[in-house]
Amino acid sequence: MNKLILVIICGAFMILATGCQSVFNTIPKDTVMVKKIIRENDNAEEEYEGVLSQDAVKTLSLNAVNKYFDENLTRDELQFELAVIDQNKFKVMLNEAEKGLVHMPATVPELKVNDQIDFASYSSGVYYTTLTKSTDPNEGYLIVLNAKDGDVIRAVRRRETIQDDARSTMEEDLLVKYYMEKITPLATEFIRDKGSYPLSELTLNEDITRSGGVVELYYMSKDRNKLKYVVTFDLKRNEIVGFSKDVMALLSYYSRL
Repeated sequence: MNKLILVIICGAFMILATGCQSVFNTIPKDTVMVKKIIRENDNAEEEYEGVLSQDAVKTLSLNAVNKYFDENLTRDELQFELAVIDQNKFKVMLNEAEKGLVHMPATVPELKVNDQIDFASYSSGVYYTTLTKSTDPNEGYLIVLNAKDGDVIRAVRRRETIQDDARSTMEEDLLVKYYMEKITPLATEFIRDKGSYPLSELTLNEDITRSGGVVELYYMSKDRNKLKYVVTFDLKRNEIVGFSKDVMALLSYYSRL
């Protein structure tokens, strides 16, 4: 019995002395074990289903307001409302707007959605951000971003104003004259300073639309096949109040006809 105990003790000693890999190292030394650690995301910011985070959307929208409207606002001065429209819903919106053009004037070019828009560029959809001044709820901004890369595709200043759509023929004539003499140079300056396309790549389509004292100038590509840019001018306030480009320019075109 004493001999058996002695054999067992000697065997154990030999194992400890040689560091037998087959006993103690059941996992090879060069093998790395990886275990996913699930962390509690306390107070985490809600993420939208796009490339950009909610915080990034707010920052880009604020930057757009300050850039295009010569403001110097901070986040604390604004209230933010965010919404995201995915690519499929956006396609439906555009197709429905296109189908709504039942009585299109002969002088207005027919622009088809599928010919105008590369939807692969909007694979993540678009973000709509409404920014309202905390000190004046009647004044705010609408910023639309491409969710894929944060590109600003629409920026509009919103102010409460009394609409007056009733115009005499004389008023319409004066409006056109005003448009020709003043609005076009201001729109040209805006595109030159803040636009997304060089003026050399755009040509003005003089078939403008007018609604409630607002004039929209439509800029086509040089070959006149695609609508590229829209500049919006408020006659009552005598200022440019926004722009739309690419897919949002097309949506603006549909909504104004």
